[in-house]
Amino acid sequence: MPPPPFATRLALVFLVAVLTLVGCSTVTIAYNRADFFVKAYAKDYLDLEPVQVAGWEPLLIRELARHRAEELPYLAAYADQVLRASRLGLDEGNMTCLIASSRDLYQRQARYAVTLVTPLLAGLSPAQIKRLDQRFKEEAEEDLAELAEGGGSAERVRRTRRLVDALEDWTGPLASGQEALVAEAMGRMPETRRLYLDYRGYQRGNLITLLEAKAGEARISAFLTDWLVDWREMPPALDQARGTMDAVIAKLFIRLAASLDQTQRDWLDKRLRDLRDDLMELQRQPQMATLSC
Repeated sequence: MPPPPFATRLALVFLVAVLTLVGCSTVTIAYNRADFFVKAYAKDYLDLEPVQVAGWEPLLIRELARHRAEELPYLAAYADQVLRASRLGLDEGNMTCLIASSRDLYQRQARYAVTLVTPLLAGLSPAQIKRLDQRFKEEAEEDLAELAEGGGSAERVRRTRRLVDALEDWTGPLASGQEALVAEAMGRMPETRRLYLDYRGYQRGNLITLLEAKAGEARISAFLTDWLVDWREMPPALDQARGTMDAVIAKLFIRLAASLDQTQRDWLDKRLRDLRDDLMELQRQPQMATLSC
């Protein structure tokens, strides 16, 4: 997948901080310093002035406190849901549930990102808007150049390597046969990257138009919510491909789970237990929310 839009990346800061790092102390430190990571990322990406950051910081602090109180119970519950499913054995039923829950979680995090980024975007100066537009164009050129390099086969190799690396964070090293399962699944994924890049470019252009017109926070927030949270106006071909991708990933995970040896199962179990426990300990009043399925 290509890099997500800025607001989506901001949303994923919450998830990345707690879902991709190894070890209790690392997760705890990362989450407790989320204000630093989010602030630094926003400052760099939008080229903010110190006064803009200072005016925005109280909102960031409030939203992070709300995230700790309202979202960590959902993230802890999801880690527990994955743990229980992995112990029972992955099948079509629990994979459908896990994928649905992960989308719900993404949308919840994305709403925080929209809340945080909207006042920053609304307050950009004409010069900052121009630099943001230039950054969008440079990223698009880089992404298209990467897509053209080696064609679809090279992209499948890159996608396979990224997924193998991500999986090994949770299971330990994969055997050659397990890596082959990943490669075979990636070969069945629909080719959507160009569709995504075109859609992202179109929406980024719409965002720049809004900013240049000095649209207020309400219009910017509504636009970002439609685009990044609710996925409205997504091209039909891209929307349809999501269903195929879900089916491919579900089948892959079911096959991989069945292929894990005892060492890999133990590694996965410990990683999930540690993550769930870390997410509970980060809460002021530890609890797990009720997920949609």
